[in-house]
Amino acid sequence: MASAALDLSPVFGSDSIQPDQRAAERFRVLMPGSITLLDGVFNCAIEDISLSGARFITDVPLRKGQEGILLCSPLEVLFSVVWTDGNIAGVHFEEEITLGTVRTLRWHNDRFRNQHDAALLNLVQEWASETPDS
Repeated sequence: MASAALDLSPVFGSDSIQPDQRAAERFRVLMPGSITLLDGVFNCAIEDISLSGARFITDVPLRKGQEGILLCSPLEVLFSVVWTDGNIAGVHFEEEITLGTVRTLRWHNDRFRNQHDAALLNLVQEWASETPDS
């Protein structure tokens, strides 16, 4: 059974990239980073990354077409905002990053997550071992 493609051009416009559209395979991460804009440097949390773009959360309002630099060592790349949804932005990189950079970011992400999980487990174990006051 063939299915017809859903035309979202009346909603998003025919020349825009939609939030769920991918130019390249994205890899889930949750890493702290920063963005540099004309009016300053701001923190962000990178949610996913690909060779050609990323999605991140930041508390500074961004607008479609805005440009900046995304930094999360070893990544330092120029970007242009393709879409926004509240404090979430999808960006396209000026130049594709290497697969090695994506692998390094994924390694840092996994290491960060493992350290976080271990610290949380330790906290819960300490909390559970405390004797309640009578």
